[in-house]
Amino acid sequence: MYLNKIDLCPTGPGQTRLGGGLLSAFVLLLSGLMLYSANLHAAQSLSQNDLQAKSGDIIQIKLSELHPTQIAVGKLQIAGELADYAHDSKRLFNELCKVQGAGKLAEMNASSTPKDPSSYRCKLAIGTKKTDMNTVDIGPAGKLYLTDGHHAFNSFWDVPGGGGDVTLSVLVGQNVSHDSNGKALTQAQFEQKMTELKHFLPIDAEGKLITFSQLPNTLGMSGFQDDPYRSMLYYLRGISYDKSDKNLNPETGKPYPAIPFLEFYWGQLLQSKMDLKHYNLHKQDDYIKALKDAAALMVNVPKQQLIGQSGQTAAALGQMNSIDEKRLNKLAKPDSKLAKALEYQANH
Repeated sequence: MYLNKIDLCPTGPGQTRLGGGLLSAFVLLLSGLMLYSANLHAAQSLSQNDLQAKSGDIIQIKLSELHPTQIAVGKLQIAGELADYAHDSKRLFNELCKVQGAGKLAEMNASSTPKDPSSYRCKLAIGTKKTDMNTVDIGPAGKLYLTDGHHAFNSFWDVPGGGGDVTLSVLVGQNVSHDSNGKALTQAQFEQKMTELKHFLPIDAEGKLITFSQLPNTLGMSGFQDDPYRSMLYYLRGISYDKSDKNLNPETGKPYPAIPFLEFYWGQLLQSKMDLKHYNLHKQDDYIKALKDAAALMVNVPKQQLIGQSGQTAAALGQMNSIDEKRLNKLAKPDSKLAKALEYQANH
C-alpha cells in the first residue's frame, strides 16, 4: 500500500473534499496501521531471517534473544561500567553507539532509552566500525548465541531502565545452524561444533568443566558466577597484555587473529599461579598489589608457552614485552576507574 496512490482529496462532481484536520488524522491512522503490520511481520519472520544470516551480517536484536556462551563474568568490571552510567547517562549511550560500530554519541535527550535506538543518535552509521561490534553465532532454529560482549551487554541489562528489551545491533560471527552440506544441525551437534570452534567457554569461575546445559538462560548479572581473575584481566589490558592483533605472528608476518574468551585463558594461567586469598580485593591498595603480581607473571611467561585451554601461545594472546608502569600507577589514584568500581560494588 502506497500513500501516493490513494486519492484522499477527490474533487469530482458530487464529491466532498476532506478537510485538512480530517486528512491529517486519516494519514496518521493509516501510517500507524502500516507500521504495526510491518513490525508484526518483522517479529514473526525474525528467526527465519536469523537462520539465513551469514558471517559479517548486521542484525538488530533485543538482549532477551541472546543466549550466553560462558557461565562467569568479572563482576567488578561490570560494577565499574554501571558506576560510569550512574555518574553520567551519556556514557551509557556512548557505549551503546560504540558496540554498534557507530562511533560516539552525537545526540540524546531526557527521553532517550536503551530500549529504543531511535531515541538517541550516534555520529556514524551502525556497522561503520565493525571491529568495535560484538558478535553472535547463529544456532539451530535461528537462536542467537553471544560470543563476545558478555560484560558490556550485562551492564546494559542491569542498568536502571535496561533489561531484556534493550535493543541494539550486533555482528554475525558465524552461522552454525547447518553443516557444510546445508543439513540442519541438531542441538547436540551444534554444541559440539561450538566447542570445537572454542566459541563456548566450558569452564566455570573455579576452572571446573561445565556443559552447555549449565550456561545461564539469559543475560543479567545475577545469573552469572563471579570470576575475580577475569576482572583483574580487564584492568591489566594495556598493562601486561593487549588485543591479539597488537602482536605479529613471526611465521606469517601478520597480526594474530582475535581469540574469543582471551581474558579467561589468561585467567586460567593466573589461577594456576596465584592464590587470591592472600589479597583483600575489596581494598584498592591490595588490589593494586594483586595486579602487579599478576602483570609480572604474564610478561615473564615464554612467548611460545600455551596459555590455559586456549591452545594458543602467550604471544598470540597479546602478551606485552614489559609492564606499562604508568598505566598501572594510574589505577592506584583515588579517582581511577578501579577506585570507582570498588566503591560502586561496595554500595550495591
